[in-house]
Amino acid sequence: MAKGNRTGIVRLATALLIVAASLSARPRFDEALELQRKGRLKEARELLQADAAEFRAAADHRNLARALSMSGRISLSLGDYRSAILDARQAIDVRRGLKDETGIGEDFNTLGLAHQYLGNYPEALQNYRQALQIDQAHGDAEGAVTLLNNIGNIFFFQGHYLDALRSYQEALDRVNAAPREPWNPWRRQLTTANLATLYQRLGREQAALELYRQLAKTPGAMPADEQAQLLLNEGVLYRRMGDPVKALELYRASQALFATSKHRDGEIGALRNTGIALAVDLHDLSGALGAFGAALKLARESSNTRGEVQAGLYRGETLRLLRRLPEAARDSQMALDGAQKAGLAEEQWKALYALGRIAEDEGQAARALDDYSKAIEIIESVRAGLRLSLRSEFLADKRDVYDSLIALRLRESAPSVPEIFRWIERSRARTLRERLGAAPTATDPALEAIQARLAPDTVLLDCWMGSGSSATLWITASGAGVVRHSAPPGQIHDLVGQLDAAVQGTGDAWRGLARALGDQVLAGVPRRAHVIVVPDGPLSLVPFELLVIPGGNALLIERSDVAYLPSAQFVAPPARTMWLLPWRRQLVAFGDPPVSPDDALGGAERWQRLPASAAEVRGIAHLLPGRSEIHLGADARKRYLLDRRLAGVPLLHFSTHAIVDRENPDRSRILLAPDSPAMAYDYIFQEEVFGLDLKGAALVTVSACDTARGKVIRGEGAQAFSRAFLAAGASATVTSLWRVADQPSADFMRQLYYFLAQGQSKAQALRSAKLQFLRSGSLASPRYWAAFVLTGDGWNPCPRAIGWGLMAGVPVALLAVSALLARLLRLPHK
Repeated sequence: MAKGNRTGIVRLATALLIVAASLSARPRFDEALELQRKGRLKEARELLQADAAEFRAAADHRNLARALSMSGRISLSLGDYRSAILDARQAIDVRRGLKDETGIGEDFNTLGLAHQYLGNYPEALQNYRQALQIDQAHGDAEGAVTLLNNIGNIFFFQGHYLDALRSYQEALDRVNAAPREPWNPWRRQLTTANLATLYQRLGREQAALELYRQLAKTPGAMPADEQAQLLLNEGVLYRRMGDPVKALELYRASQALFATSKHRDGEIGALRNTGIALAVDLHDLSGALGAFGAALKLARESSNTRGEVQAGLYRGETLRLLRRLPEAARDSQMALDGAQKAGLAEEQWKALYALGRIAEDEGQAARALDDYSKAIEIIESVRAGLRLSLRSEFLADKRDVYDSLIALRLRESAPSVPEIFRWIERSRARTLRERLGAAPTATDPALEAIQARLAPDTVLLDCWMGSGSSATLWITASGAGVVRHSAPPGQIHDLVGQLDAAVQGTGDAWRGLARALGDQVLAGVPRRAHVIVVPDGPLSLVPFELLVIPGGNALLIERSDVAYLPSAQFVAPPARTMWLLPWRRQLVAFGDPPVSPDDALGGAERWQRLPASAAEVRGIAHLLPGRSEIHLGADARKRYLLDRRLAGVPLLHFSTHAIVDRENPDRSRILLAPDSPAMAYDYIFQEEVFGLDLKGAALVTVSACDTARGKVIRGEGAQAFSRAFLAAGASATVTSLWRVADQPSADFMRQLYYFLAQGQSKAQALRSAKLQFLRSGSLASPRYWAAFVLTGDGWNPCPRAIGWGLMAGVPVALLAVSALLARLLRLPHK
């Protein structure tokens, strides 16, 4: 009995203590929020932690969960990620007891952010997915959009760009589905900013810039830290587009906003980008070292693994430039170790590339080659995981790694030509090859395989333009060699620009430039009747036919025909001449489409009619013995291209206007006639050309301005109509490198088709037409003929048509043969 009374007394005392605690534990959330708004984060957290202890003692679980959640979020802002994880986990445990699913979702998001900043990406991804599942179950569209963006960020950091794109796009779809929600402007900006960042990483600057312009039209919706991130991303884009001063201004504004909102990860990123602009663009290495050092210090204080890796990576590069190589190697190795531990694909290849350059500076060539090779393995692995449309510009900013390896190989005492060829081809026209069916992981062919496809009288010139050196690799059926250019790449680039301007003007200034450039890229190259050129970088703008052969005065066109290829892998073996029956179409041609003064897509061109265009089309149709289908004026309609009526037609010809967009190749377009009389004009865009079915087309000719030009992407080459028609299945194209006059172009095309009709190969026919002009007197200037270049299979002739006259003669010949045989049978025998 006494024991029972004693137990009752204890319980009563405990109950009284709980009541007392609950009376003293009055929520001070508003006070904590006010401290947070004033930037007094540590005081706010201390207040919440004190409240949490009292709520725990009072068994006030609801307020305890709220205090822990708020404390965890403040710890994130302070960069104290481990405390944030501890608070969020405790909050989740309490909320589970309360069955507060919505609150649990918020705490899982906090956990995800903390793990993200610590570089624990698998844990972060799991936390975000748990939070997303809860938000979706409760119909929280805003929370789902936020979490889809966070999930996309994790994929982005790991180099899983296709998964990131899918996540961001799903977030944008949900934003678009809720246009009237008050949170819509903010979340739209957040998602659009992430998409812009992804496009930047993939090298699609124009697409990113367009998204930033959209964001600029709706300012003020985002909180300070997200506005800061937008400024930071925009600064990166301005720097990439060549304006480091504007970029630095945006970086510093971004850093100030991040510091105000106590966003440590963002502040680290702003400092890092400030250092990059100072070091690379403004050559202020000491200033850059200070920025990277500050970023590294801040990352270590907040246990931000990714920030620490990136700051160490860039500080190491700055130390390398200052020739402090041991310190540079230490920082770069630290960055590599951290990136491998956290699974950061982008930072791993960058760290290996940095270590390779340090090893090269120290004279350790073997170690440098090993580091470069490992970096390329990671790059290739990430690229293979992208869908085709995202691969086109992926290697552009990574080409330096391939170039460093090639340059190192070239400096060897006895360079291995097969090895150099393999690495050159690894970084050459990959996306075009994949459009035509090659697998992303397909191995590059051996040099011997290319040699086996070359005719004995053919030489292939595989050009390579690195940042510090350049070379021409020549290949014949029986040999191969590599010749390093004596002039630095910058000088060759200047020669190309000067020649490009001179050849489009009047006078003979181009000859001296053609001689100087020929001395560089043709020196040591065997002379052959047929030349195949795989250009690189600025050499994509050069008509090699104009170059003077070293040691003489002859132009290359006077000795050889020339064809161009995006990659040596496009070399196909010689084929037999194909014949067409007379009822098969040999040519489909479009010309003289209507022009309109209100053509919104014509830009500043102010199209004029092309008086010679219709005559050009009729003239080439007359020259060919086979059946021709021509569409002129209002009948030159785009729909004839899109309804698969071109299948099996060997010759496709356009005589019209074209616009080449140097920033966005997909917007390049060829003028055609509209289907409806109510429309004044129509175009086929370059992105639509990729979708045409041109299998069986031996030659597509685009007699229009600039159609061999386009945005030059390092490694991929000029994204021009010539490439688009090859990707659609055509064997070869004839396009132009500059603006061409109407009447001379029409005359040139008639010459080209005359020689094609005579059975010459495509490259031979183009050479014959050029020689006719070169020797004509009035049209001898290269501006009239040198613009037209042949890309693709130039060594095989086009299919030839059997004329009706020949077909009609076949029965007569058979009757004659039969009569002769009968007569012979009647002769007497011995």
